[in-house]
Amino acid sequence: MKYPKNPGLFLAFGSAVAYTLGDTGVRLTVGELSVWGLVFIRGFLGVAGAATAALLLRKKLWGANFRLLSLIGLSGFLCTSLMFSTIVRIPLYQAFVILYLYPIFSLILAALINGEKISAGDSLRALLALGGCLLLVWPDEAAGLTLDVGHFLGLAASLCYSLSIVLTRRLGSGNSGLEPLFHYSLHCALGAIPLALIFGQGLGLNLNLNSAAGLLVATLSTLGQFMGYAALRWLPAHTVGTIGTLEVALGALLSWLFFHDPMTARAIFGGGLILGVALSIRPKA
Repeated sequence: MKYPKNPGLFLAFGSAVAYTLGDTGVRLTVGELSVWGLVFIRGFLGVAGAATAALLLRKKLWGANFRLLSLIGLSGFLCTSLMFSTIVRIPLYQAFVILYLYPIFSLILAALINGEKISAGDSLRALLALGGCLLLVWPDEAAGLTLDVGHFLGLAASLCYSLSIVLTRRLGSGNSGLEPLFHYSLHCALGAIPLALIFGQGLGLNLNLNSAAGLLVATLSTLGQFMGYAALRWLPAHTVGTIGTLEVALGALLSWLFFHDPMTARAIFGGGLILGVALSIRPKA
């Protein structure tokens, strides 16, 4: 069997589908199994999988980029914790759309971290995305849409995700997907335990059907994370993000089918505005 020289497209599409199914499963399984339990399982699976693959492929998971990889791991862990917390609080499609504010946050981070200038066009895009966000989350009591702390958690998740993407792209051709996955997973496995104790929820890890479903959810999410990291080796971050908008389309469908989440024309228009802005952004040369 011949493998493609550039599997980036396959990885990016696979990542979008796996992420969507995994994040949808978060909403379905959170009960006895807490958000932190899901984060812990996802981290444990990622560490075990990355370590096993690295052993078989004779690759190192620690090296010269340790500090950068640690930052990627921390930002990824924060994104996952915030995103999982968002999914259980607000309509699923809103959580997916808010996450796609990350290209705008990437522009801001590039200016702050790398000293890049933000053009007038980029400033206009930021304003349009902000307007789209306001339309999306604006309360509509009649439709059952209210402003929730989950919306702010989603914004924070988007910011952390943009930082993770920017830092992962800096790894360049040396990124196999295993290194960032391992460090991200390690942060999840270790970070979920104190957060579960602080918030008093516990991990909720029991040998029952709910935990088995949580294991499946964590597996899908971990697979999506790995394929997304690996895709950045062959494709620009913008291309991976563009393909990733498939998450929003699938998420909206599942949001309607499984949870009957309320949607309004204004919310749909606001979400479309955010996605339009995200797709219009091109990486600077």
